[in-house]
Amino acid sequence: MKNFGVKLLFVAFGMLLIQGCGESEEERLAREQARMDSLRQVQQQQIAQQMAAMQDSLDAAGVTPDQTETNNSTSGSEGYTFVENGSYAVQVGAFRSEEKANSFITKWSDRNYPSAYVVKTGDEQWGDVWFRVRVGFFGSKEDAANLGAELAKEINSSYWVSKVR
Repeated sequence: MKNFGVKLLFVAFGMLLIQGCGESEEERLAREQARMDSLRQVQQQQIAQQMAAMQDSLDAAGVTPDQTETNNSTSGSEGYTFVENGSYAVQVGAFRSEEKANSFITKWSDRNYPSAYVVKTGDEQWGDVWFRVRVGFFGSKEDAANLGAELAKEINSSYWVSKVR
């Protein structure tokens, strides 16, 4: 009986030792953030490769940058109209980090989209907070969808139209 008690004590001590050596919540969150950052870098590299391939195909076709800029500016403005007090917006991204969402918007500073902004949603108590990147206000869902389709082509991503008011 004495041997059984000693063995049981060693097993219990071993279980406590193994359980105490696991990663903390902070370590788990840091590991998950590093994984997400790594995935984002891979996505950015893929986008850069696709853009380089697209530029190569434009160069092979003999299209100059001046021609592509004029083509993009005329086709985009025909399909949508920004309205200052519109009811719809195009959501083009959602991030866990407010800094990443804001940096996503600053990448677009040369495009002069009015009303590009970040909306914070979620429950801070449970850590379920998202920072949604939205562009513009539109009077109709169709106008918003037209800009969304154009942006989706530019940034190689999906979009959705949100009713904001």
